[in-house]
Amino acid sequence: MKWRSLTMTVLATMLGIAATSAARADCESDLVQLEQAYKTRALTPTGKAALDEAKTKGVAALKKDDDAGCHKAVSDAMTKAGLAVK
Repeated sequence: MKWRSLTMTVLATMLGIAATSAARADCESDLVQLEQAYKTRALTPTGKAALDEAKTKGVAALKKDDDAGCHKAVSDAMTKAGLAVK
């Protein structure tokens, strides 16, 4: 019985670590997409300002492990800039 409890504890720990890593990777991919948006030729000054603001918010959310906040900041800025969110 102890072996089964130990196995379940190890598996639960591994799943928790994997979930945390996946959330961090999602925010990082959003920030990469944001950086690529700066290279768009038709970027207006208003769009650039929205991307700048999202970059600040996204980095702060990444430090807090707030994947939802990071994604919201990036997707809102991409929409304001007239770009599609992937």
